[in-house]
Amino acid sequence: MVNHYLNISDIKSLVDKFVSKKLPEEEWTHFAHLTVGLWFVSNHGLEETSVLMPTYIAEYNESLGKENTDFSGYHETITQFWIWLLDGYWKEVHKEKSLLNAANDLANSPYGNPSNFLKFYSREVIFSVEARRGFVKPDLQDLDFLLVV
Repeated sequence: MVNHYLNISDIKSLVDKFVSKKLPEEEWTHFAHLTVGLWFVSNHGLEETSVLMPTYIAEYNESLGKENTDFSGYHETITQFWIWLLDGYWKEVHKEKSLLNAANDLANSPYGNPSNFLKFYSREVIFSVEARRGFVKPDLQDLDFLLVV
């Protein structure tokens, strides 16, 4: 396993670049999304992150010249799903792992699987305009952290 981050300042730098809209688009990977989300839930908690991240993501997209429309850009349900999952992951590991170790381990764990939301949502529902615009409850099974693994 490769450690993506050597120290906590690497994570803080990623978060700072993202928030200030100075993160190059090619660095905004799935793993970067997860790391930023994990940093937010570990520092701000679930409720505040659920409000902050949507704004930051939408603004970041716009800073890249991308529009947040019914068919591209920011997606509310997927974002809220990942915030929920990252909050559960952090609650599960924070007593035994530092944020640095938790972030590095996330990429190689079942929690980091990019298609995790498909365990709870059908493609029809998750990729609908309604799910992009606002949070939609899962249609396959209720959100249960134990089902992620």
